[in-house]
Amino acid sequence: MSSLTAGPDPAAPDPVVGLEELLRAIVSPSIPPAESWRPRIARLEPGELERLQACCREQHISLHDPIDLQLEDLATVRLPSSDRARRQRFVAETLAAAGAPEACGNWVHLPWERKVVHLLDQETYFEVITDRNRDKITREEQRLLRSQRIGVIGLSVGGEAAVTVAQEHLCGEIVLADFDRLDLSNLNRLGAGFDDLGRNKAIIVARRIAKIDPYLEVSLLPDGVTEENLDAFLDGLDLVIEECDGLEIKHLVRRRARERGLNLVFAADERGFLSVEPYGDRPDLPVFHGRIDGPQPPRAAFPTPLAFMQALTEWMGGWEEISERSRRSLERIGETHCGYPQLASEARYAAGQIGHVVRRLLLGERLAPFLGHLDLERLVPTTVDARCRQAPAAAPDRAEPSDGG
Repeated sequence: MSSLTAGPDPAAPDPVVGLEELLRAIVSPSIPPAESWRPRIARLEPGELERLQACCREQHISLHDPIDLQLEDLATVRLPSSDRARRQRFVAETLAAAGAPEACGNWVHLPWERKVVHLLDQETYFEVITDRNRDKITREEQRLLRSQRIGVIGLSVGGEAAVTVAQEHLCGEIVLADFDRLDLSNLNRLGAGFDDLGRNKAIIVARRIAKIDPYLEVSLLPDGVTEENLDAFLDGLDLVIEECDGLEIKHLVRRRARERGLNLVFAADERGFLSVEPYGDRPDLPVFHGRIDGPQPPRAAFPTPLAFMQALTEWMGGWEEISERSRRSLERIGETHCGYPQLASEARYAAGQIGHVVRRLLLGERLAPFLGHLDLERLVPTTVDARCRQAPAAAPDRAEPSDGG
C-alpha cells in the first residue's frame, strides 16, 4: 500500500479478515461510517452466517447475498459451451467444496452504505468481471494491466476517467488526488448524488470504484497534489492522468513526469480535446508539446475570472479553439455566469478518450505525441438543409463568480 494513502481512513486493513474482526469493525468502527471509503473484506467459515446476520440486524445493516447469481456467471464463463444442467452442477459442486454457502467467496462491508454483500473471492471475481473485455483485452493483457499503478490528479473529468480505468481494470492500483468538494452545480456532469454534497471528490470516486471492484487497491490524497508532495505522488506510478485546474501544477507535473520518463494523458470536455504526452519514449518532448512556455501564475493573480478562464483555455487548444458556445458563456463569467460550461456527455467522452489511450500506453504501444480535437460536432456535421430550432433566450440572472469545479 502506498505511503500516500491519506484521509479519514488512512490505515489499510488486512486484505481479508475473519468474522471476529469484521464484527468489531461493524460494531466499533475506527472512523464514522459516513466518513469512510474503504471496503472491509472478510471470509466466513461454515456455520458463521447466523452470527453475521444477528450483528447486521442489531446494527441496522442490510445483508445482501447474490452469490448464486455470481456462481452462475462463473459457470457461464468457464463452461460457455455446456448446457444449463452442466453449469448448475458446477454451481452445486462449488458450493459443496466450500463446506457451506457462506464459506464460498468473501463478504464485503461497505460502511458508508451500511451494507454487507457476499461476493466471489478476488481471483474469481476478477475472472468474471473482466470476461466481457475479451478479446478487446486478452487474458494475458489483463494480467499485465493488473500490475500497473495509475495516478489521477483532479477528479471532475478525472473522476469519470478514474472510474472508467477501474471498470476496464486497466491497473491494479489507482491513486486519487483532489482537494475539492462536491457542489450542487457539479451534478450536471459528475457521477455522484445530492447525498454527496460537500464531500471530498476523492472519497466519492473511491466509493464508486469500491462498488465496482472492492479488491482494487485505492490510495487517496484528499488534500490534492502540491509542489511539496508531487514527487511522493509520482513515486511508483506507471502513468499519470492530469485533469486539474491549477495552472502551476499542470505545468509542474509535466516537468517532473518528463524527468522520470512517465507518460501523461489529459483530455478536456471541450470539443474532444486530447493531449497524449509519451515522455517515456520521448524525453525530448517539450512540456505540453511546447504550447505553454513556463509556469503560469496562480488563479488569485488574475485580475478577473474571465482572465483566468482564458488562461485555462490555453490548455484546451486556445481561446479561438474552444467552441463558440463556450466562448459566449465564458465572456459572461462574473456577470451572469459563474463557472466554466461543462456537460455530462462531454465529461464522459473525455473519460472514454483517456481510457483508450491509457490502455494502449500501458500495454506497451509506442504512441506518437498528440495534441488536438476529436470534435464530434465536426465529425458529425449538420446537413445543409437542417433547421435548428432554438428556444428564445431568457434574460440571464446575475450570479457571483465561482470556480465551477
